[in-house]
Amino acid sequence: MDESWTTIDGPDDLRLGEVMPAWFAGRMLADEWKFGLLLSTGQTMLISRIEAVHLSPGGQVLLDVEMLLAAEAEGVAVPEPVLLARTGRPRATVNLAHVVAAFEVAGAPGEDEDGED
Repeated sequence: MDESWTTIDGPDDLRLGEVMPAWFAGRMLADEWKFGLLLSTGQTMLISRIEAVHLSPGGQVLLDVEMLLAAEAEGVAVPEPVLLARTGRPRATVNLAHVVAAFEVAGAPGEDEDGED
């Protein structure tokens, strides 16, 4: 059984570009922020970062993420229904095949709602 999963846990790993858009993985692995993952179920999973990307020999990609807690998501407007961490243990694993879109849900500090200073 020599087939093993590969784990990527750094934003500068060039293999990221082979499995997903560079901004998506690199940004979400490097920063802790407020991001949304629109899932194929229609739910929006709110996360603060991707902790690691796992690649199977067969091509399956899993994302270890840190979900936002309800208090951290206050004031964030995203399509319902929303998935949030309900406990103090916000880690989750998501199959990339079920992620339809990834996006930031909060502007940078000092930006207004239009994304301008």
